[in-house]
Amino acid sequence: MQLLLVEDNKTFAQTVIDSLLRIPGTHITRASSRRSALDALAVGFFDAIILDLSLPLEDNLLDDAPEHGQAVFHQAREVAPGTPIFILTGSDPDEFQLSLTRYGHQADVWGTGTTISTIVHYVKDRVDELLVRLKEMSLDVSATDAITIDTRGRALDLSVEQKRALKVFTRLRGGVSCVARKLTGGLSDARTIKLSVIDDNGHVKVLCVAKLGRKEHIRIENAAFDSHVELLRMGAATPRLNHLHMGLGRFAGIFYSLAEGYDDTFFDLVKNKPSEAPGVVEKLREALERWIGVGTVRQVKIRDIRRRLVDDDALGQVLSGTTIPRLAEIEDIEVRAFESCIHGDLHGGNVLVNHEGFPVLIDFGDVGHGYTCLDPVTLELSFAFHPDCQSNSLSKAFLDNLENWPNIEKFMQGTPYAATIEACRDWAHDHGGSDKAVLAAGFAYAVRQLKYGTVSKERALILINSIANQLLDQA
Repeated sequence: MQLLLVEDNKTFAQTVIDSLLRIPGTHITRASSRRSALDALAVGFFDAIILDLSLPLEDNLLDDAPEHGQAVFHQAREVAPGTPIFILTGSDPDEFQLSLTRYGHQADVWGTGTTISTIVHYVKDRVDELLVRLKEMSLDVSATDAITIDTRGRALDLSVEQKRALKVFTRLRGGVSCVARKLTGGLSDARTIKLSVIDDNGHVKVLCVAKLGRKEHIRIENAAFDSHVELLRMGAATPRLNHLHMGLGRFAGIFYSLAEGYDDTFFDLVKNKPSEAPGVVEKLREALERWIGVGTVRQVKIRDIRRRLVDDDALGQVLSGTTIPRLAEIEDIEVRAFESCIHGDLHGGNVLVNHEGFPVLIDFGDVGHGYTCLDPVTLELSFAFHPDCQSNSLSKAFLDNLENWPNIEKFMQGTPYAATIEACRDWAHDHGGSDKAVLAAGFAYAVRQLKYGTVSKERALILINSIANQLLDQA
């Protein structure tokens, strides 16, 4: 159990520490000022925070004031939502101190099946009551931490908070261990995990997909699921099981149910069974038909389509040290584009396929209003640029021919994946709005690749320049 004790009174703090250290597995970080407490919150992950509101600004100063403790309180809520905060007071809490409880929650922080109050007051003279509560809490924490995460010897690169999310979910679902497999390499700090929850008889209780990432990103994905994903036909997307965001620091997790047999990503299928891939593309089109069916067509500029993938604030950083000739002129070109709800990141790793060739969508962090042709164009070009395709050599069939991407007949020549390319491109043209909209989607996708360290900028610029030349010739 990891505790943060924020208390400037050395004698009292040492008394509390001596008592807490009698609880097996307890580790304590002590801060004695606003500054040192904020520093600890910036780098540590804690199971609970014990906070005296009257603190000095910095260590060894004598300017104790409640506003310093309040600053620590609100920062703790920001960086570690749902982490229990035990507020220490010299006497019965006053009206203001009690008002802080309105920021609390009733939450199941460790997957016990029981909720707790995340903000509680304790009077220092009755600190023994707090010590009893912490001893009880340590049993819950240790039981959750005892759950094992088996990776079959593969590195997942999970943070302590992300591991805690998997353990909390496993305990919530009645498991004693879980088997975790990374589904896709991805291009962000989020992790997409295929998770099997195992009970004490060694049986799989739950099979699911876990998306672990920054809490603000997972919150957006959870809202997108409510607003858009649930509108798709049954079987098109993985059903949501849980959204865990309490007691996980800056991280959160969202968990989706997965049926047996969805063992391959679309990348795997294209690489190993290329003849089956075009049929899966057609099924994906059908899966997204409810979004596409309520779209509209209008005139937009190419920069509008690019902004769906790279906003103006990020563009400068993406183009740092890179020049795209006549960029402003290209982005000012108007195109007729179809708009609807889109997945927004439809690379082949975000499509799982079962042994019967039926696809299911995962990872909904970018779902929302956009330009319809971005999805099929992203799917096609992910074969060239995604890290998973680089590691399994699939990208080799595409990278050396990127200058011909605007001309599909030339781009398909000599590749065993021609039928899959054609299926993606037909989808893009059928629902894109115009040929120029499809080119604009490819341009936007290629510009986004410039921000990723795993992508060759030279290859991305070859694609950008080939599309740009085609657009300028047609302008």
